[in-house]
Amino acid sequence: MASGVPKTPTPRILLRERLKANSLTPSAFQKEMSLSTKQRLARAKKLSLPQVVQPQDKPGTSHHKFSAAAPEQRSFQPCPPEVVFQNYSPGEVCEVPLVLRNRDKIPHLVKVTLKSSPYFQLVGPNDVCRKVPPGLYTTVRILFTPGQRKDYFHQLLCTTEREEFVVPIWAIGGRAILDFPDQLDFSKCPVKYSTQKTLLVHNVGNRPARYELSTQSPFSVTPAMGTLDVGDAVEVAVEFQPLKTGDHSASLVVHYDTGEDTHTSLHGRAVDAHIGLDRNAVTLEKTYITMSSSATVLIHNRSDITARFQWKAVDTEEQEEQLRLRQYHRIYQQQRHKLYSFLKEHEVDISCRERLALLNHTFQTEVAKIRGDPMLLDDDIFSLEPKEGEIMPKCSAEISVFFTPQAGQVYERTVYCDISGRENRLPLLLVGEGLGPRVHFHFEELNIGEVFVRVTHRYEAYLVNNGPVEAPFKLIPPTTAMGSCFTFLPQEGIVAPEKLQAIRVSFCPTIRGEFEEQFCFHVAESPKPVIFTVRGSVMGPTFHFDVPALHFGDIAFGFPHTLKCCLFNTSLTPMGFSLYIPGDGLGVPSVSSSTQIGKPSSQLWRKEVRVLRRSQEFTINPPSGTVRALGSQDIKVTLCPNTVGDYNLELVLDVEDVGRRVFALPLTARCIVPTLRVLNPVVELGHCCLKVLYDEKVTLVNDSDFPGCYCLLPQEHQEEAAAWYSSLAPSGIIEAHSSVQIPITLQAQLLGQCSITAKLAVFGRPGSPLEIRLECVGQGPVVYVHPREINFGSVPVLEDCSKTLHLANQCKIPAAFQVEMAVERSCWRIEPSKGVVPPSSEVSVAIVANLNDTVKFQEKVKVFIENSPVTIISLQAVGIGTTVVADKPLVPILDLKSCFSFSRCFYHFQLTNRGRRTQRLYWSTEGFRTFRRSARAPAPAGAQGKGAPPMPRPGSPVFKLCPVQVDLRPGQTVDMVLEGCSSTVQEVKERLLCHAVVGKETAKKQILQTDVICNFICPAVQMSPRAIAFRVEKKPSDVLTLQYQPLTLKNTSSLPFSVVLDLEQPFLVCNVKRKPLPANCNGLSSTPGVSQRPLRMRGLSWFSEMEHPKLGMQEVFDVRPLWGELQPGESEQVTFTFFGHANVLARVRALCHVQGGPSYEVVLTGEASCPSYQLDLQEIDWGLQKFNEVLKAEVTLRNTGLMEFAFVVPNCRTGTAAKPLPGVPVVVPTTGSLAPGQKQVLKVYYLPGKLGAFHKTFQVQVAHLEPAEVALKGKGTFPGVTKYRPRKLKEEEMLQEEGKTPEEEEKEKDESSVTICGDGVTDAVIDAVTDGSLIVTPEQQ
Repeated sequence: MASGVPKTPTPRILLRERLKANSLTPSAFQKEMSLSTKQRLARAKKLSLPQVVQPQDKPGTSHHKFSAAAPEQRSFQPCPPEVVFQNYSPGEVCEVPLVLRNRDKIPHLVKVTLKSSPYFQLVGPNDVCRKVPPGLYTTVRILFTPGQRKDYFHQLLCTTEREEFVVPIWAIGGRAILDFPDQLDFSKCPVKYSTQKTLLVHNVGNRPARYELSTQSPFSVTPAMGTLDVGDAVEVAVEFQPLKTGDHSASLVVHYDTGEDTHTSLHGRAVDAHIGLDRNAVTLEKTYITMSSSATVLIHNRSDITARFQWKAVDTEEQEEQLRLRQYHRIYQQQRHKLYSFLKEHEVDISCRERLALLNHTFQTEVAKIRGDPMLLDDDIFSLEPKEGEIMPKCSAEISVFFTPQAGQVYERTVYCDISGRENRLPLLLVGEGLGPRVHFHFEELNIGEVFVRVTHRYEAYLVNNGPVEAPFKLIPPTTAMGSCFTFLPQEGIVAPEKLQAIRVSFCPTIRGEFEEQFCFHVAESPKPVIFTVRGSVMGPTFHFDVPALHFGDIAFGFPHTLKCCLFNTSLTPMGFSLYIPGDGLGVPSVSSSTQIGKPSSQLWRKEVRVLRRSQEFTINPPSGTVRALGSQDIKVTLCPNTVGDYNLELVLDVEDVGRRVFALPLTARCIVPTLRVLNPVVELGHCCLKVLYDEKVTLVNDSDFPGCYCLLPQEHQEEAAAWYSSLAPSGIIEAHSSVQIPITLQAQLLGQCSITAKLAVFGRPGSPLEIRLECVGQGPVVYVHPREINFGSVPVLEDCSKTLHLANQCKIPAAFQVEMAVERSCWRIEPSKGVVPPSSEVSVAIVANLNDTVKFQEKVKVFIENSPVTIISLQAVGIGTTVVADKPLVPILDLKSCFSFSRCFYHFQLTNRGRRTQRLYWSTEGFRTFRRSARAPAPAGAQGKGAPPMPRPGSPVFKLCPVQVDLRPGQTVDMVLEGCSSTVQEVKERLLCHAVVGKETAKKQILQTDVICNFICPAVQMSPRAIAFRVEKKPSDVLTLQYQPLTLKNTSSLPFSVVLDLEQPFLVCNVKRKPLPANCNGLSSTPGVSQRPLRMRGLSWFSEMEHPKLGMQEVFDVRPLWGELQPGESEQVTFTFFGHANVLARVRALCHVQGGPSYEVVLTGEASCPSYQLDLQEIDWGLQKFNEVLKAEVTLRNTGLMEFAFVVPNCRTGTAAKPLPGVPVVVPTTGSLAPGQKQVLKVYYLPGKLGAFHKTFQVQVAHLEPAEVALKGKGTFPGVTKYRPRKLKEEEMLQEEGKTPEEEEKEKDESSVTICGDGVTDAVIDAVTDGSLIVTPEQQ
């Protein structure tokens, strides 16, 4: 172990370095200084290895070679790493334990040594070795006895076999503590503006404070240092003046004289204030030199600070510093030059040293001036006033801008406003134009034309000054040979304002040819000289062209271009000439684009044609001729290029009597084929209908500077293509930098996807045509057929009933269609069956049903659309009515008009079966017994004798049909005769019914019903006079003559008839001409009525008074006919109809106006109310009853309405109350009427007639209301039942039954299960029910 302890720094320096390692905030420093020694020891948690003073090298020791610790590692760990005494009192003994732990894996000896000190000592022996096992520790206790309250420092030296390390011992006395905050935030502050915060700081320590304050930019603090006693306070100002926007941070460091530092965090955010210029640029008026103009600019301060501004010439402080450096350098060079000059002129002596000192002082003074110079704007052209100043908050400052140009040019300056609150200087662009003297020649160009060589020509020009300042001018001498031939007088001078100066020009040429000379006059303070141009031509001895060369430039292939030139004859005699181009072709003339576009099939479009001789591309007009003396000749040279490339040729002039190739005019050109492109090389037309033309346009774009010629080549192998294309304008010319749309028509030939390529050739480039892809999808017409199912419902047979089938063409082409039935000989027909549906329109097809049977029909309709799939339409209909038709009007009313009684009337008609099945017809008269079959047909009218015809028996119908029964096969026709006769005068109305059994059906159904009306009348004759008396007085000499008396017979009936007048002699019947009629011609025909003036009925007027305002008069009353015409003596029946609406009361006056006559009034009144009734029972339950006993019950029907109504119990005409038919209820009464408030008891009788449960119903219908049903139920009982079944009758004999309809017969069969049969049976009556057997006894007629 080395002797002695190395020298260590002083305690104050060590303490300062220790405290600097940890930057403390003021609050942390105050807290740390307030801890006691024990509290300080308790906080010593962080362990650190001790400082090795001197390592020990003892490899011979017993444990050294077994040590697990590396040589650079410490074997002992002291805790705490340093011993600190704090907040102690003088004379008070303090003790701190120190623990030394062995960190190695082997035991070590450690010796603790503490130098002798009056203040520090060890508890126990000093400088004694202790052996510490691995992982264990030894404790050393240190005593401290302070003499006074100040800082002490000592060291404890620990020595082991490997090293020596020191444990510092501190004693911290009194401390000054300033209560600065830990953090000071300035928040948002304007940039380039000073913001201060004042802190009141106290000394809260236990000793006077001697301190220094420091911080970093942009923060500053005042005062920078000071002294503060315990408990005193001082104001500290912290200033924040940022030069850049953004967040700024720094530390306010407090340096104590005891070596401690505290750090207060300073934060601030710099932002731009709301300060700016009213505009960014100022353009001043144009100003002449030596004059000035001004404008104003406003600086707006919309912030809350007082802004100070300065106008600068540069943008940033760095650039401003560069200006200062340049000024420093300039002054340095000036002073250096003066010093060198001084040393060169004078020798070094005392006076010289004083001079040198003076120069040095002058240099320092200049440098100080530059350093203190604010570098404000200083410009000779633009100036601003004021250059600096202050702007109060929410105020504005007006800045005047002055412009003083010094030359005639445009001045642009950017000046900058350096202002508080804004980081960047505000730029302001100043623009002004200085105007020099406005001088120009009265005419700037002088064309002297053609002049002769060596002849002096004089001219005069005027130099004009239009400005307000004088204009000094001076001619700049020309440098060309032709310019030296000109003379100007005067060559210099001054042009007064608003004046002019005449300048004489003399010209004496010595060189032949054309010339153009520009003479420049320099004008003071003007940027550009004034130019005076003189041009002309000096005539040679013979001729000249007006152009030096023919430069065609770039020409598009096939586009002719013409240049003109003029050949002047300057001689005094005519000149014969000939022009030609040696390099031109000798073949056929070249093809122009206008010619080529008319030949789309030319081979020049597809491939390059090889020719034996190059085509002639130039045309000269005229190629030869004669120019008169002192005359000229215009020459036109046209180039139509057909060769791509450059042309460098000559237009050669041969002059007669002079020679060949006298003059060659250069000719240059370049032929270019423009590059064209297709804007839409792929054209998609979508779905296209076959054989239909679709138009589309392809855009051809010419991006070059030359026109082009193009052609859409015809389609090759068109017959094999899936689509055909063509164009109405296949070729054309496209101008430079333009586009053209080429119409293309496409026609699809095949269904499905198709793609073809169209080629577009460019004239001049036949080998590489442009390709256009045409794509489409071929399809047929798109026709929407609806509806797909047509249900006609119930359709009257043999009548046309139509439904509409719509064909909607949804494409732009016509669609041919054909509609047909799926089967032949159908009951449906189609109108029209074929046609065309126009594009985008709809065609309606009528499907007409004419059914020939009363069954359900179902068929299919096929709709064929050209190039489209077949559409199937389902049809359905049910035939109703009958297929038996008459050839004459028969139904619903057959009016036979009038007929004389006691004479037969006949009506012949035919019935035809137009159906598909055989029908058996049965005729009957409603309300009478069935017609009997007659063995012969009735005799026609007039066939009977003079005796009276047989009259129908009482109880039989007036009209009869023959035959009564007939079988009609399909298509068969039968003759029918309707015969009628009446012995009384009456109007007869009978209803004939026709039932039929159709095909194999067993049930009969009514197919026809007609009401036969006939008015049987008697002949009526009115004679006038009623008696005729002849009186003749004869004398002997008299000759007797015929005497005449008129007799008028008037037929007052409605039918004509014949009258036979039978007179005896001597009476005769004469005609109106008094000619006696023959005895066999006394019959007269009488026509009803006498011709008189006709009576015409004009019409009816209505005047209504109704209590139902929502109904019109026509909805309540009706009259038929409304107008008509009556002949004299004629009458016509007028029918008034009242429509009973619910709860309506109406009164109407009907007026009949007679044309030329009076008006007749008829008052109509009517009241309607809905009938209302009530049945007390809806169901009659008899329960268990004997099946052979008649059951009885009562049902009460009550009229609960306001009007009388009629009631009827339908289908109750069979049976009686005493003997009802089995299973058929009998209701008594079956008809009747009830007044309002009245009631009617309906008695019900029912015979079960069979065993088991029964359930029957009967209906009661009141007025027009729906029938009400009353249910009958119960159960019939009896041990045994037998049934007697008579033999069946033929169907023909069954028709002779009287009073039974086919429906009633079928009902009886179902309900009674008894067959009634027998010859000549007219009615079947239950005679008796005994012993469970039914005996049916027919009543003979």
